[in-house]
Amino acid sequence: MEFKLKTDDVKKRYREYDVTGDVSVQNIEPLLAEMKDCVAHCDELTVNFVAVTEFDTSALQMFYSIKNSFVRDKKKFKVTCDLAPEVVKLLSNCGVDDLAKVLSAGVE
Repeated sequence: MEFKLKTDDVKKRYREYDVTGDVSVQNIEPLLAEMKDCVAHCDELTVNFVAVTEFDTSALQMFYSIKNSFVRDKKKFKVTCDLAPEVVKLLSNCGVDDLAKVLSAGVE
């Protein structure tokens, strides 16, 4: 997995990240540290899953927890997805038919 800071607007307290590749518990630690900082310092966060080839349930739980933190603090958390068909099928088998909708909060 790789992630890249795409936008960092300190004045508006907004960040946007692109996340690619295999999003799994084995490689999520660096991104988790970055997301913890966002929860503390951002009013709005966008995560774009771009060409994601794997996405395990532990990663899903982590991002759902981040969403809940943003909801609790009345902040905006937006997710966009470009997932491999296999990932879409896996998530669908877990009851998640639209990852972006499940994870986004406070966004019109």
